[in-house]
Amino acid sequence: MKPSFFHKQLLVLLFTALSFLAQAQEKADRPKNKWYAPDYLVLQHAGLIGFLSAGVGYDFGKHDRTNMEAMYGFTPGYDIKHTNHTFTLRTYYQSNPKPLFKDVKISFIRAGAGLSLTVGQQFESFFPERYPEGYYIWPTAARILPFVGTALSKEFTSKNRIHYTEFYTELGTSDVMLVDKYRNSGISMGDIVNLSFGLRYML
Repeated sequence: MKPSFFHKQLLVLLFTALSFLAQAQEKADRPKNKWYAPDYLVLQHAGLIGFLSAGVGYDFGKHDRTNMEAMYGFTPGYDIKHTNHTFTLRTYYQSNPKPLFKDVKISFIRAGAGLSLTVGQQFESFFPERYPEGYYIWPTAARILPFVGTALSKEFTSKNRIHYTEFYTELGTSDVMLVDKYRNSGISMGDIVNLSFGLRYML
């Protein structure tokens, strides 16, 4: 089987992620871990990347407002053979947090996109030979996942270092859902939007 367009794009994304990590050496807004060590842990429910997903993240850019995350998620089936496993790389921008009440702050804007690859019985990583050329635009295992959301955070200090925990919620969709909506006016926005919740913990 020949490499698909998706696999070529995935390699480009991986090289881009490595360049982002290299920039982490220049971060100076707060005390940092080693440049190669994750800045935070993330746990998420739903969002088209698994019933439950977890991973690590890096922040960079001005005031660490830009983020890159690598996540693994799973959607359980009725047995282990039919469980779907999803691997996701995503990047997003989050606005500067503003005071909300007491020590809690809110980031009104959280927007970005992810690229996911799902391994499961009904997903294809390559274009199946049994389908005619052009039947699928891209492999069924690959998805582009735009999303927007908001986040609440709380900071605390320990051993002269600032940590924070964050609760976020997102509304997301996928490239396939957007195409379906464009082709079929009978599909409502509620049919193509997915609500997710997550937690971030700064290391």
